[in-house]
Amino acid sequence: MSPRPRIPALPFHSFLNYDELDRYLHALVSCRPELCTLDSLGKSRAGREVLLLTVTDLSSGNSEDKPAYLVHGNIHAGELAGTHAALYTARQLLSDHARSDILKRVAFHIVPRLNPDGAEHVVTTSGRIRSRTDWDQMKPNTLFQEDVNGDGLILTMRQEHPDGNHALDPKDKRLLIQRTPETRGPYFRSLPEGSIHAWDGSDRIWSEGRGFDWNRNWSYDWRPEPEQYGAGDFPFSEPEMRHIAEFIHGRPNLFGILGYHTGPAAVLRPPSTGLLSDINESDERVMEDIARLAAKETGFPVVPVIKYRGVRNRDNNLRGHFHNFGYHHLGLFVYEFELGTIKDSAGITTEEQFGAETEADREEQMRRLMKWWDRQRSKAPLFRPWKTFLHPQLGPVDIGGFCFNHLANPALPDLAKISQGTYRFTLAHANKHPNVSLEDLQVDAVGGQVYRIRVRVVNRGEFPTNVTQKGRLLRRLQPVQVEFHPANGVESLSSEGHRDLGHLAGVTGGRELEWFVSAGKGSEELCSLRIQGGTGGNLNRTVRIDEGG
Repeated sequence: MSPRPRIPALPFHSFLNYDELDRYLHALVSCRPELCTLDSLGKSRAGREVLLLTVTDLSSGNSEDKPAYLVHGNIHAGELAGTHAALYTARQLLSDHARSDILKRVAFHIVPRLNPDGAEHVVTTSGRIRSRTDWDQMKPNTLFQEDVNGDGLILTMRQEHPDGNHALDPKDKRLLIQRTPETRGPYFRSLPEGSIHAWDGSDRIWSEGRGFDWNRNWSYDWRPEPEQYGAGDFPFSEPEMRHIAEFIHGRPNLFGILGYHTGPAAVLRPPSTGLLSDINESDERVMEDIARLAAKETGFPVVPVIKYRGVRNRDNNLRGHFHNFGYHHLGLFVYEFELGTIKDSAGITTEEQFGAETEADREEQMRRLMKWWDRQRSKAPLFRPWKTFLHPQLGPVDIGGFCFNHLANPALPDLAKISQGTYRFTLAHANKHPNVSLEDLQVDAVGGQVYRIRVRVVNRGEFPTNVTQKGRLLRRLQPVQVEFHPANGVESLSSEGHRDLGHLAGVTGGRELEWFVSAGKGSEELCSLRIQGGTGGNLNRTVRIDEGG
């Protein structure tokens, strides 16, 4: 018997482009086809597949009949570490299968890169975009990102200008600092590397076209621009977002969602607008307890989204945001991990980053970052020296500065450790799943050919089938239903066959059911039961005449 193929190692030496991501996912499926399948949510705006990996033990049932957990990453183009964290979870689920039964009980849906087009731009050029830029709107005086000097990267252009709002940092001349009345020249304006469409020669240069932030394109509390930057034209107006919305709403068994981002390291939890008191009080306690579990596994602080801000800023009100969608529209306990940025790798904590009160404080953090980078033996290409270039429109400029793909993410050597913590939390969260099952099935002969069938339908999982108290009010979280189908030649004598049990509480939730049937001579099967358990999973059971006897 030939040995099983080894699960491919996940490389942490560089961020993955689309083809590398595609090959790695296919390699996982190839080595463990009994545990995972690869599909697509649909195509991106540019025609790339939004890849979906489903990981579960197929020998114990299909993914549609098990409680399901969704992991997604890289909704923002530059937040590439989320792809690695999602892939680490996928790989580790396969690797740990021999020591854990979680894949027999739960189906994991993993979308490592929700934004394949934007991520490809950042991976291959280090260009800087949020989710996407509307490059089709070619308005005069608009600068569009482009590798104008042909070095393979899109960096920053700085140019001396009497009204420039930057100056050279006297403590580190690689950096630019904010101009003040006391700042000595020369002064610089700073622009993304690129070309200006239909430029009239004036200083009225707009960087990029319309910007989009897909984490403002969810349905709950969506608001149009300019009230909410990046909102898009309407909820789920972006095709990639529409794909994941249709996937989510087509999965009544989905009980938990985790999203990956990069920013100052944190465990983010709802709400994303309003007040903490907008969440049901009981749900808020459970939500916080689970978030603290995430903090224990990752070392990240717990921050409600409304509080994820600088110390001198007001509370956030992020409209059309994932967290409020996940709780208010889906009724789930949802979380996002901010996996950190290069500042976190340099030892600048979340509290320090948000605690910076002035521009001078932020500039000092950038100097600390550069000193840390200088000390690294094996340097990621975080910063490129400034080089003079004769721009065909602007004339002499310097091109260089930070590579956004490394600036916006943790250092690559840190990703493995970070991913281990996020994986441990994923397991802990997923193990709380509702678990609908049958117990105490018994068939008793009443007399003649009449039989009484009794069974308990129970939820032995930690979460109730409605997951949250909010979920009790939502149609998406379906109550437990039992379909009763008499076998051929069997007549039901009960007034009711199918039963609607409502939601079942966690651990102790259960209902005892009873039916009477009349069976013909020689009958061995009495009925079949189909339990639609919603988030607790589905199951089928054929009841035989000798059941329980």
